[in-house]
Amino acid sequence: MTTSTVAELFSLAIAAERTAETFYQGLVTKFAFYPTVAEFWSMYAKEEEVHARWLAQLRDKLPLEELSEPADMTIVEKLQNVLQFSVEDALQRIHNLEDAYQMVNDLENSETNAVFEFLIEHFATDERTQTFLRTQLRDHVGHLLIDFPTQFRTAMLRHEIKVIE
Repeated sequence: MTTSTVAELFSLAIAAERTAETFYQGLVTKFAFYPTVAEFWSMYAKEEEVHARWLAQLRDKLPLEELSEPADMTIVEKLQNVLQFSVEDALQRIHNLEDAYQMVNDLENSETNAVFEFLIEHFATDERTQTFLRTQLRDHVGHLLIDFPTQFRTAMLRHEIKVIE
C-alpha cells in the first residue's frame, strides 16, 4: 500500500465535493420541469461547490511540511471509495423524484461527511472555524429533511414525479 500525503488527501476530498456538485447539477437537469425541485437541487450543487472551496482554503493555510506528511490511510481509503461513485450511472438509475431523494439521502449520509468532519477536526486552525464549518455541514445534511419542497414530502408523491429522460 502506498502512502498518501495530506495534500493528496485534500485533493481527494475536493474531488469528492466536485463529484457531488456535478451529481446535483444532473438532478437540476432531470427535474427542470419542476422549478421548486430544480431550485432545491441547485442549492445543493452550490453548497458542494462552497464545500470544495472551504477545503481548498483549509489546505492552502497549511504549511508545506504538514501537506507533505503522511495522511490517515483510513480517510484516504474512504475518499477513494467515495470517488468510485459514478455520476453518470447514478443519474441513469433515477427515474423519479423518490429515486433521487433516496440516493441523495444515501449520499449525504455517506462517508463523505465523515471525511469532511475529520478534515475540520484535524486541519481547521481555530475553534471558531471548526464550529462554523460543522454548522454548515449539519445544515447541509438537514436540508433534505427540513427544506425539501413541501408539495413533494411524501414518498407516494415523489414516485409520481418522473425525470426528464
